[in-house]
This record gives sequence, C-alpha cells and structure tokens, in this order.
Amino acid sequence: MNRNNFLKTMAATVPAAAAVPAFSHFAETETGKVRITDVKIMRIKMGSGHVMPLVKIETDAGIYGIGECHHDVTGLGAKDVVLNAFKQILVKQDPFDIARLTELMKWRVSYLGGNGGIGMHAVTGCEVALWDLVGKLLGMPLRKILGGGCYTDKVRAYWTSQPRNMLDPASCKEWVDYIKQSVQKWTAAKPFRISRRPGGSELSRRLTSSELEMNVKAFTNVREAAGKEFEIIVHCHWEFDFFDALSFAKALEPMRPWWIEDPMPINFVETWAKLTAASPIPILTGENLYTLHDFLPFITNQAVHMVEIDISMTGGLLEAKKIATLANAYYMPVATHNVMGPVATIASANCAATMLDFIGHETMDFKTGSRAGEGELIIYDREIIKDGYIQLSDKPGLGLDINKDVAMKYLQEGETWWG
Repeated sequence: MNRNNFLKTMAATVPAAAAVPAFSHFAETETGKVRITDVKIMRIKMGSGHVMPLVKIETDAGIYGIGECHHDVTGLGAKDVVLNAFKQILVKQDPFDIARLTELMKWRVSYLGGNGGIGMHAVTGCEVALWDLVGKLLGMPLRKILGGGCYTDKVRAYWTSQPRNMLDPASCKEWVDYIKQSVQKWTAAKPFRISRRPGGSELSRRLTSSELEMNVKAFTNVREAAGKEFEIIVHCHWEFDFFDALSFAKALEPMRPWWIEDPMPINFVETWAKLTAASPIPILTGENLYTLHDFLPFITNQAVHMVEIDISMTGGLLEAKKIATLANAYYMPVATHNVMGPVATIASANCAATMLDFIGHETMDFKTGSRAGEGELIIYDREIIKDGYIQLSDKPGLGLDINKDVAMKYLQEGETWWG
C-alpha cells in the first residue's frame, strides 16, 4: 500500500485514540513529504447571522483541514484574499510549517492594507485549517498539539444576550428560566447597555442622566433574576468619554459585573490607564484589536484589567497564544470575543483551552433565536455548548467536518460546494 492510500485508510477507519501511535510514527518519518495540493473556500450564511467564509486545505495524502475566516459584509473580501493571494503561497508546501506559512501570508497582507481587517481574517481562516490538518495527520486534538498542550478539555462560555426588556423584572425572569432549562445552561452572559439618546449614541460620547438611571435599573433587574453566582458582563460599544465611562462603572458597582467591555473608543491613549486605575469594576477591551502589537500598549501600560482576544481575527492561533502569554506575564486574565459560526467557535475554544488564567469564551445560541440551526452546519460528536461550557472533541484536529446537506442549503448566491 502506498503512502497516500495508507493515510486515507487510517483516517477513515482508525479511531482517534488508536491512531495516535501510527500517525505519530508517520509524522516522524514522513514530515516534509506531505504537500498541500489545493486551497478552497465557500461562503455560507444561515438565518440572520454573519456570512461564514469556510476554508479547506487539501493534501496529496487525501487528508484536509477546515477553517473559518472572520466575517466581512459579504465574505467576498476574505474569499478574494484566500484564493488570489494565499493559494499560491500554500500550494506545494509542507502543512507542518505552520509558523513559516503564516508569516508568509502576513507579509502578503501588508500589501493589502496592513496587519488588520479582511486580510488578517483570511490569514486566520487558513492558519486554523492548517492546524486542523496537522492535528489529523498526527491523530491528535488541536488543543493537545498547540504550544505545549491544554489546561482543560472544556471552556467556560458566556452568552451574548439579554432579556427582551431589561427594565421589566418579569422579562428578566423569563430569560433566566430559558437559561436554566436549556442544554447550554450558561453561567455567564453579556447584556448590551441601554442607549436611548436622540440621534443615536454614535453622535455623542456623553451619558445622559436618564440613560444612567435606566441602565442601573436594567442591570439590577438582571442581577436579581440571575442570582449572585451568575456572571454578568456589561456590553458597551466604544462610545463613552472618560468621565462618563467612569460614572457608568461607579454606578454599576453594586451589581458586581464580571467586567465592563469597551467603554471608550478602541485606540490606546493614556486615558485608558487613568480609567482602569479609577474604576471599581474590571475594565476590558480587545474585540477590535488584531495582533500582539495592538494589545501591547494596553497590557504593558496596565491600561485594562483584562483583555479580550477575537481569535478569528488575530492572524491565527499562535498569535492569540502570544497575546495571552504577554497578558499572563502582567497577571491579566484573558477572555475571548467571538461572534462567528461553529467552526471558528470550536477552533477558538481549542486555543483558549491552552491559555493560563482564561476566564470566559463568548458564544452564540446555535439552537434558538437568530443563530438557530448553525450548530447543524458541522458534524460533531457532542453538544457544542453544555452546562455552561464549550465541549471539545477528542477526535483529531478540530474534531469536526462540514455537513454537506446543510451547507448546500445555505450557500450564498454564486457559491458551489467547496468552490
């Protein structure tokens, strides 16, 4: 039996645990001989969620890896970069050279607007696909081969959601009852702050007295309904100035939020350190930051109490690990921002499982609401979210595959199965 047929047979018939010795021996003797043969991408959108650009990297061993790019408006931006910039970099290369290939893609991105935005979204999707591929070649779950292995086999989740009316105690109780009865049973959630200023909050950074009073009432209702042990995050959106951000933090102190997220505009200025030093509750930022260098001033200047990494944006799992390691050196806990589909969620959670002092991973409800059914896009051997945690598979790589029947139903106009 030749090498390619051997690998195809192993991948199809041997359980993950039993395959480890055989694949490990293969890795020792054959690394450098497997070659990438193709890079494909297709765009899927389910319900009112974001477009999901899904990447597939194929090899001459008959084994492939899957990744998901962070969204842009249509997903066409990431698709263009993957097919027309990165495919020529990756084809004929050894998939085990993840760091080198990722750096080559990042160099290419520098011609596309710098180390951020759509180009970096595309880098991440390809880097995750490489990790999934290498995990399959080794017969190991991704979290076990990423930077020294993992601390846990499940990752605490928080749900970005709020009651239909936070100002109504009955509505808050209804929301909590759903959490308790669901299989997900989240132990933490991130409700959005209430904003009702004329013209919209984007036109002013000031916090009116009535807004402050409404938010105190709203988050008090949520706290009373959820109980003392449930973690509540205050979800802002970069809109306040220093004085109003501090007033907001002081007013919400009795509710003991897990953190207040992005209370000021996203760029680093020394005012962030001033706010953090004065705030009675933890200050967090990061969802609009990309690489280690974006996070660097926030961490080294102690300008936040915690950082939040959107792993699907950073340029890959290795870059996210670098950010988390730097934060840990300053005793800063790490959380994740995540608004993507199940592929990116599971990839991000595998990475989070390797981070020391990781506290919470953002998730969507893939069973009800606007993201209902998204979990059916993947073939996975367990519930994605159960009892407040993202459940990680013991199968090789990400431990998942794409459900073709579901994907075909939700392909964006002009798309075909894997392009």
